[in-house]
Amino acid sequence: MADQESQIWPLAPGKLHQRSEENPTFKAIRRERSNKCFVYVFSGIVFFCVTVLVFALLVLRVKSPEIRLRSVTVKSLKYTSSPPSFNVSLSGQMSVKNPNFGDYEFVPTTVSFLYSRGAVGSTKVAKGLAKVKKTERLSFGVDLRSNKLPEGANTLKSDINSGMLKLTGTGKVSGKVTLWKIINKRKTGKMDCTMTLVLKSKTIKDLVCR
Repeated sequence: MADQESQIWPLAPGKLHQRSEENPTFKAIRRERSNKCFVYVFSGIVFFCVTVLVFALLVLRVKSPEIRLRSVTVKSLKYTSSPPSFNVSLSGQMSVKNPNFGDYEFVPTTVSFLYSRGAVGSTKVAKGLAKVKKTERLSFGVDLRSNKLPEGANTLKSDINSGMLKLTGTGKVSGKVTLWKIINKRKTGKMDCTMTLVLKSKTIKDLVCR
């Protein structure tokens, strides 16, 4: 009896709670999801940056207006070859093209006409407003007189005998572009146009602006 009571029975070994290894398939799926998430986030950041860049280049970038003489018509003309002289009245139309996403408001400007690099007349053109991506057209009249030229500094006699006078029209328009009533940018546009006055027909031809 004593032997039975003193006998020691071994305890059953305890269960070892080992961390089971993760399923390889699950690991692959989770890795694939992480890669897709990274790609989506990266693509979103790139798209946002490109959108901001395009917006800045196309919308916020303010350009100078394009100034042109659209048409010039002879209203009256008098000229003589001896002594060489001319007196001509012109009517014309100037355009102010606004390439911006904001209105362009410009102040009054002066359009000058030159013959043989000498000024023969000028006129004031009224102020105006060119809307977003629109073109404002302004009419004007001007008188050109050869008596404003310095004596002996031109080829007026030979040009009158040829029946054609080369003229140049120049001008500069200054104003400001307003974006959403917040951003104001001052911009100036320049005009440089050439044309030929045909004396016999009293017309203007070959009007070209740069």
